[in-house]
Amino acid sequence: MLGGRPDRPQDAASRKDFWEGVHGGTEVDGVSWWQSVPGLSLGLVDETGLGRERPVIDVGAGWSTLVDHLVERGYRDLTAIDLSVSALRTVRERLGPTGAQVVLEVADVLDLAPVKRYALWHDRAVYHFLTEPDERADYLASLDRSLEPGGWLVVATFGPDGPTTCSGLPIVRYSHPELAAQFPGYELVSTAGEDHLTPWGTSQQFTAVLMRRSS
Repeated sequence: MLGGRPDRPQDAASRKDFWEGVHGGTEVDGVSWWQSVPGLSLGLVDETGLGRERPVIDVGAGWSTLVDHLVERGYRDLTAIDLSVSALRTVRERLGPTGAQVVLEVADVLDLAPVKRYALWHDRAVYHFLTEPDERADYLASLDRSLEPGGWLVVATFGPDGPTTCSGLPIVRYSHPELAAQFPGYELVSTAGEDHLTPWGTSQQFTAVLMRRSS
């Protein structure tokens, strides 16, 4: 399916193997994107005013603590997907009984076949790995299958001054206008950003947008 560089995963199986290797061979706080409190994401979710009973999906979740914080805030219909079994196992153990209702699913964001539609789609640091046009087209197709009309979209990527690679893979950096333009049929509601401090003390610029699907 994919073109692109030979040094990056070229299909679903190789993507799964790659990310399983990252999560299986690294401590939770040993990856650059780790943060105990995902303040940027939580702020954008708060801005939606979404009801606590509405369905939310976090794609490419990895070890993210977003679902933990949403459980604490009373959200009752949460799904997190990732390619890594070990990452999701860690999240399940961390959530414990209070997060028993959270759905954790091994799935590929480029080929989602959801059993229901969601009111909010959250993605921190997945979209910027999609360096090929057909990957981005597959992502948009999954998004459109998954998000209900009028649903909310939160996407965060490396910004114009952010890193050019992550986990040894090339990425695409976006300004706010460039990122918003990736999602036709979605209205830009607000923009945000942060200089994320990695566990080893370096700074990474993130760009984030909050968008809403047309009804």
